[in-house]
Amino acid sequence: MNFIILILGCIATFILSTLSGGGASLLLMPLITFTIGARAVAPIMTIGITFSSSSKVFYFWRSIDWNLFKWLFPSTIVGSIIGARMLAEVPTEMLQIIIGLFLVLTVVQFKPPSKDPDRRKLLPTIKTWHFAPLGLGVAFLSGLIGGVGPLMNSAYLNYGISKEALLGTRSANAILLHVTKIISYAILGLIDLEIIKYGVLVGVFAMLGTYIGKVLLGRISEMLFRKIVVATMVVSGVLMLVKNRDAIFELIHEYL
Repeated sequence: MNFIILILGCIATFILSTLSGGGASLLLMPLITFTIGARAVAPIMTIGITFSSSSKVFYFWRSIDWNLFKWLFPSTIVGSIIGARMLAEVPTEMLQIIIGLFLVLTVVQFKPPSKDPDRRKLLPTIKTWHFAPLGLGVAFLSGLIGGVGPLMNSAYLNYGISKEALLGTRSANAILLHVTKIISYAILGLIDLEIIKYGVLVGVFAMLGTYIGKVLLGRISEMLFRKIVVATMVVSGVLMLVKNRDAIFELIHEYL
């Protein structure tokens, strides 16, 4: 029964992930925890998302912003290695709470495009080089807690990228991120044959869900895509906060 739940959950998760620009990691966390166990979450999720990201790169290859990718390249490698190295040493509840709050506040971070020149001057300007430090921080957090969902999507949207370019560029960077994490997890002894088996299983059905999502993506507008992205970020943040509700209650009790 758990096997069927895992398969159906993976397909649904990656359909939604393709339509929303990401967020599969936050949806996979409770699914893998329920069906396999908490210890396996980070490495299995990493292997599965590598498969999904590879298929997205194939589908959206022509739309990838390679100039943006080159700024993400070095910081992604460094951040993911450091995060994976600290995976077994650092308590992550506080980090997940902070990320959850950040995602919930997406509605404030994201500013829809405006034709009003005076209003555009008030909006934060995201430049290409900004993605280097952003990529470092996100890669570190991803290596540390297994996945941070669509944490950078508000930056991509405010940068002015199209839905196909967002998916292609984000996925190209995700491959780099997750392959580095897989190598790091393997070196640290956090991957065994059972984890590889389930990781590949998740990956195969992730690719199926990605293909279905890609077909549906062509039928929605840029504005609807942006709305789905923002809504998914907020929901992902709520899920992360709910997941860490015990830690939140402890913090409230300690300081109030």
